[in-house]
Amino acid sequence: MYTINLPDVARFDLQNARPFVEFWSQFYSDDIKVLGAQERIDYYTELNIANDLTEVNVRRLLRWKDPRWLTHSILSGPNEGQDNPRVARALAKLGLINQFRNDQSTKEEMQHTTEQVFADGIVWKAFLLHIAKPHVYPIADQNVFRACSLYTGLKDDQTWETYASYCNYFSQIAATLEVDRTKTIENIHKLKRIDDALLEFGKFLNAYYDPARRNAPPSPSG
Repeated sequence: MYTINLPDVARFDLQNARPFVEFWSQFYSDDIKVLGAQERIDYYTELNIANDLTEVNVRRLLRWKDPRWLTHSILSGPNEGQDNPRVARALAKLGLINQFRNDQSTKEEMQHTTEQVFADGIVWKAFLLHIAKPHVYPIADQNVFRACSLYTGLKDDQTWETYASYCNYFSQIAATLEVDRTKTIENIHKLKRIDDALLEFGKFLNAYYDPARRNAPPSPSG
């Protein structure tokens, strides 16, 4: 059984990965809808595992990832209703994304492709790798990086090296849980539960856990 004890939060044994994932993943939920409709975007359906990704898949997955900035139609401001150039650039690279999905290009080539789509950061770039090969490349964001940083000292410097370090950490958890890293929907469900747990744990850390304050000497009284 996993229980929250703030003084022990920074201690993590991989052998406790299963109760950790079971506990934190239960808090995850999402309810992102297709733009202009009541249809909920189903992450697993849009991954389209047995086929190539389509434009509809990619548009919906990008909106699912970041509905504010990655919806295909700009939602507010002077350009409201116009095509989102970030999404347009991703769709223009759909053929290259599918080449990578089908092992017809290298990781380095795919990374170069993502840099032509997104100029800065690593989270959105990594997401393009993820939707191509969700069984190999986990989702990245500030919350999962925060969780990883607590246990490994990972520095969130928004580089491919940071993401590679996180992938290694994620892989250790998956291996401990004996999750096969092959491209089946069953395995992707199991891998997503790890992501869900780390995401929710990272949110908890942001809201409730400040290691700097917890390690600080007591304030003088009076």
